[in-house]
Formats: sequence, C-alpha cells, structure tokens
Amino acid sequence: MRRGRPCLLLIAALAGVFAARAGEPLSAAQRKKAPAARTELVWPLPPERPRIRYLTTYRGLADFKKKTSRWKTLLLGPDQGRPAEALIKPYGVAAAPDGRVYVTDTVARKVFVFDPTAKTVGFLGESGVGRVAKPIGVAAGDDGRVFVADATLNRVFGYAPDGALAIAIGREGELENPSGLALDRKLQRIYVADSKKHQVLCYSATDGAFVRAIGERGVDPGQFNFPTNLFVDAQSRLYVADTLNFRVQVFDAEGKVLTTIGSQGDTAGKLNRPKGVGVDSEGHIYVADTSFNNFQIFDASGALLMFVGFAGRDPGEFLLPAGLFVDDRDRIYVADQGNARVQVFEYIKAPQ
Repeated sequence: MRRGRPCLLLIAALAGVFAARAGEPLSAAQRKKAPAARTELVWPLPPERPRIRYLTTYRGLADFKKKTSRWKTLLLGPDQGRPAEALIKPYGVAAAPDGRVYVTDTVARKVFVFDPTAKTVGFLGESGVGRVAKPIGVAAGDDGRVFVADATLNRVFGYAPDGALAIAIGREGELENPSGLALDRKLQRIYVADSKKHQVLCYSATDGAFVRAIGERGVDPGQFNFPTNLFVDAQSRLYVADTLNFRVQVFDAEGKVLTTIGSQGDTAGKLNRPKGVGVDSEGHIYVADTSFNNFQIFDASGALLMFVGFAGRDPGEFLLPAGLFVDDRDRIYVADQGNARVQVFEYIKAPQ
C-alpha cells in the first residue's frame, strides 16, 4: 500500500460520501430485478486503485433466516425467554479461523456468535459457571477455544469448542478492569489490557499461568495511560492501543517496546481516542478512533496511508467505533458502538 498524499485523503473521505449511498445493501427482490445495479463501496474512489472494500454488516438475529443455534441449546440462561434480538452496544470483536464472528455487548451483557456459514446467531457464556456479567474483550483460537474478558467479574473466561467453561484466568485482585484481549496463537499466550492498572498482563493460554506484566502508568515508551485494546500479529508482536497517551505501542514477544505509532491531534494521521487495533498480512496497522469516527491505516513506520469513514449511519460510516480485528483473510471487523453493529471490510491486495 503506497502512502497517500493529503489530497488523496480527501478523495478517500469523499469516496465514502458518494459510494456509501450507492453501496447500500439491496434486498433479495431488488437483487433479482437488478443484479448489476449494486455499486461496490471502496476506498479510495476510482480512478485510484481500491485498497479497502466494504463487505457486510452484522446486527443480530435478523441477519440470518435461521434463529437458533447449538450455542443456545448448550448455554440456556434464566433470561432465555427474552433473548437479545440484536446488538445494543458492541465493543469487542474477533473472528475465528472457521469464520465465526464473536462480538461482546456491554449493554446486552452477552457474547454474540455470528456464524455466516451455518447462517445462525447464538450466544456464549449465558449460564452457570462462566456466565458473563460485562463482557469486553474477546479472542478466538485455532482450536475452537474462545476467551472473554469480564470487566465486572475481573476475570478472563476461556470456553471450550462446545461452549463449556474450560479455564478462568486471573486470581483475586490480579485484574482490576480487564478490557481488550489478544491471543498469540503461535506461543499460546493470552494478553489482557487492564485499563485501571495501566498494564498489559500476559498469561499462558493453556493453563492460565501468569507469565509477565508489561508497563506501568506513564508517558514514556513502554508505559501506559488507560490501555484498551490489543492485537498480536503473525510474528508474535503485540500492539497496544494506549488510549489516553494517544498512540499505539508495539512490543516483541518478551515484552520489550519496539516502536510507537501516533500522537495527539485532530488532523489525519493523528490520534485522539484510539481504541481498536489490528494488522493485516502485509503489516499495515489499522487503528479505530472513537473521536474521529473512522479507522486509519499506517505503515510499519507509523506513516499514514489512508483513512476510512466519518460520522454517520450508512455503510462505511461510524458512531463511536471501538474494537477492531483483522483476520487471516485480511478482513477488517469494526465494532460500531453507536450504530449497534459490526461492519466488515477487506484489504484488497495488489495484483501479482
């Protein structure tokens, strides 16, 4: 991805203005009548080569025809008679290698499980031991395990593929306000951002053993001020949204700070309330900013490449975006809190 000139940043924004309305998803009947009428929503606007494409949106049970899933039958709760029909205030998002999308909702107090293959929506951690109270962060592994950070119970719960609680991480008093999670699938470590302790804690994803704490409160490299969300790339590098230091910090697998991206400001390339962070297969860094209502894309050195979105309710627009996740297929999932949805985009690689 080549670095965008300032004028191209404006073009990228304008692409969202015009294409969002042209790219509004059509009903099945409309698609049958006019199969060629739909215009792709991409950034930047042609004739520039598109680099980001809007794919779809997840909101709730109405997204799919089927209304039940095996998660519901496995995890029945006392409020099952009045299930949350749709997302209310989504925060964390993660996609598993099998395609399932996990979304935490801090108001519904549920973990939604969207399965685009089976076309079902279910819930995780609804009852018994491991029932969530205020789910925030979420991470999914290769083996079907799912980890959820609970900001009320101050625990991280790990669920087996059948939905049963497999592990609880965090001794009494160890976690004070766990938020974002990231799973290092190669080293089998789970990272937990604790915004109240101003630290990132690392545990074994296998047995929950404590590995190390990274950082303390401060403004120097390696220190944090209310860290929120996390991501681990294929090289086991840890990316931390250091929210009130207005930056993203990058660490190696041993907890050593490598680089810092971003600084405070209200122009393109600056950060004001960075929340979600993710990295694609080519090393581009995606940062969702709740103040700017967009996500920005940086190269590994921290140079701005382009941004996507602004305030609004149409596809490609945001109201208080929070969690962000990039999967193995370079699909970008953004929890759009104020619009009660998760929007999905993809990075378009250059032709070989």
